[in-house]
Amino acid sequence: MRTLRHPVWFLAILLWGSPIWPQQSGVLLGIAGSSTSEGADTQDFATIHEPQYQTLWIARDADGKLKVLTTLPALVVPRRDGFWHVGVKQLCDFQNNNERLRHVLWAAPVARPAEIEQSVPCTAHNPEDYAPPYGRTEADMDKISQCGFELINILYLSPELISASTYTAQSEACEPRGGRYSIDFSVRTFDTGEPADFGHLLGAKAHAAYARALPKQGQNDAGGECAEPSAPDDTGWRIAHQRGRWRPFLHLDLGFFGCAADAPVAVALPASLTGDSSVPPDWKLLQSKLPGVADLYSSPAGDLLIAQYKTQTKFFELRAGVPGKLLLTLPAAGIVMAQWATGAHVHDWTEQLAGIAARPLPAPVIRVRTAP
Repeated sequence: MRTLRHPVWFLAILLWGSPIWPQQSGVLLGIAGSSTSEGADTQDFATIHEPQYQTLWIARDADGKLKVLTTLPALVVPRRDGFWHVGVKQLCDFQNNNERLRHVLWAAPVARPAEIEQSVPCTAHNPEDYAPPYGRTEADMDKISQCGFELINILYLSPELISASTYTAQSEACEPRGGRYSIDFSVRTFDTGEPADFGHLLGAKAHAAYARALPKQGQNDAGGECAEPSAPDDTGWRIAHQRGRWRPFLHLDLGFFGCAADAPVAVALPASLTGDSSVPPDWKLLQSKLPGVADLYSSPAGDLLIAQYKTQTKFFELRAGVPGKLLLTLPAAGIVMAQWATGAHVHDWTEQLAGIAARPLPAPVIRVRTAP
């Protein structure tokens, strides 16, 4: 009698009718790391920095154990023409004897550096060469000021879309009245790099849904009503993960002290844009099975569930929509991307991502524009 050499495969055949592992999905998670605190770190240019990101490739190893197989020090997303890396670069622009910090969103294939243009970069100066713009003495009149900054954070990434926030303000030394900042949200495509109109991207019905979702009053930082939104264009929106799915939200900056309109839009984002064909999990059922869970991600194959908690991220085997064995636990993290691979693609991604991790990703190249 012939001995069966693969008992796990035999069990899989009995249960599912084909020789597969009980869990065959892998997930590429984009994680948001440290970024400048808008409330505390923007009073001094020395404490403003570009945000940090990383990507985790999580799949079964050769022994069938779910593990972080590859860690990359940037956001790496699979696209039709291969993997791309995406990030934010901080620049210092010099104009009218003033330095201004600016974040630039960039994207490029992993083998190439992104190219960023800049007009007049800042140059090194001694501390005594600087002075705040107000209350200057005669001796300070020609000194350099440091006023104005624009901070970008990536909120969501897919093979086609990048959702980001932009916080624009001054330090108190440059704007003593306070509250005069703006937070704008936009979603841009890789093809144009420009903010995408909600209706133009998703159709006339989506534009109508955007208009219906517009609240009658905006709210400020204190939760009070402020300005009344007018009929806007629909370029102000963001993508956030909530209750097991990526959802669009309109967002309009309406004035000082955080006055804004923000609301969910009842439109499903298509898999052609998100790169994710997962069926949203049964939120109420899984919330009852996993007390304290804050959010959920499930694989398109329905075999792997990611549960986010306040301090941990847990990975469960998923069977018929119900969580089973705990496979992996990681510290809690801000997930900005979840791209799935199944079947033979898991092995392909494991090899490709290991190759990408074997050498440093090319840093963005700054091109200084020459005067015409």
